[in-house]
Amino acid sequence: MRFAIGDAVVDVIVDIDDFRLPLLGFLPGLDVAGLLVHRDVLEPEFLDLAASMLKVAIQSFVIRLNGRTILVDTCVGEAKARPDLPEFHQRRATGFLRRLDAAGVKPEQVDTVFCTHLHVDHVGWNTQRTDGRWVPTFPNARHLFGRLELADWMAQRAGGTIQPLHLASLEDSVIPIVEAGLVDLVDDATELAPGVVLTRLPGHTPGQMGLHIDRGDSRAIFCGDAIHSPAQVFQPHISTSVCVDRQRAATTRRAILEEATENGRVVVPAHFRGRRGCQIRRHGGGFEPILIDAPV
Repeated sequence: MRFAIGDAVVDVIVDIDDFRLPLLGFLPGLDVAGLLVHRDVLEPEFLDLAASMLKVAIQSFVIRLNGRTILVDTCVGEAKARPDLPEFHQRRATGFLRRLDAAGVKPEQVDTVFCTHLHVDHVGWNTQRTDGRWVPTFPNARHLFGRLELADWMAQRAGGTIQPLHLASLEDSVIPIVEAGLVDLVDDATELAPGVVLTRLPGHTPGQMGLHIDRGDSRAIFCGDAIHSPAQVFQPHISTSVCVDRQRAATTRRAILEEATENGRVVVPAHFRGRRGCQIRRHGGGFEPILIDAPV
C-alpha cells in the first residue's frame, strides 16, 4: 500500500498482516457491548467479536521526501529467539526484505530508522544474523531512539528487572546498533526535515515517541502504539494490558485525538490493518474514526 502526505510518499511494508490477541486480555475494561453499534467499522478488519479477538498488523512505514528515506519501526525480524511468543520465534523466509525491495527500497538506501519505542515488534529488523553475529540490516542509516526510552530499558537491564522477552530483544536488536555507533538519541521536538518533527507520546512506554508530518495542507501523525485499535478511538480511556502507565497512555491518546480533530491531522497507528490510517471527528461526547484507504 502506498499513500501520500503532501509531497511525502509513504509505503506500508507488512511483516505480519493478521496477528491476533485476546480482546479483553489485551484491552482490559473494554465495553464490548458498547462497540456493537460500531460493528460495521470494526469488523472484519480489526475485531472478531464472535471469537473475542483483536486483529492487528505488524508493519513498517517507509517515508520518502526531499531525497530522504525514513523507515518507521522495524517489526519482528527473523531468526530471533522469542520462545514466549511462538508467532515471533525463530521466523524464517518471511519476505519482509523482498517486500521492501518491491517498494523500491534496498536496505542500504535507508538513511534513517526511527523506532517509536523499543518493544520486540518495533525493533526486530534492526539486525540480521550474519556469521554468528547480529549486524545492522540498514548499515547506512542513523537509528533514532528516544533518549528516555533507551535509558529506561538499559536501567531495567542493569537492575535485573527486565522481562526475558524484552531482554532478548534488547540484546539482539538494540544493543548491537548502539555498539555499531549508529544510534542518535532524540528528544521531543527533534526536527528530521522541514515539517517532520518527533513528539513524545508517553504511557505505552515511558519514552515512546511519534512523528508529526506537516507538508503543505496535509498533516499526519505516526503514533506508534499510542493507539492499537479503532476501538480505542471510540473508548479512548481504554489502554492495553502492556502499557506501563495506563492512565498516562489514555491522556496521551486523548490528546492525539483532540489535536487530530482540531487540525485535520490523519492518525496512522503502528498496528492498524487494511486501511492503515484514519481521520478523527467528534461523535457525541467522544470521537469516531473515519477510515480511509489513502490516508492523505
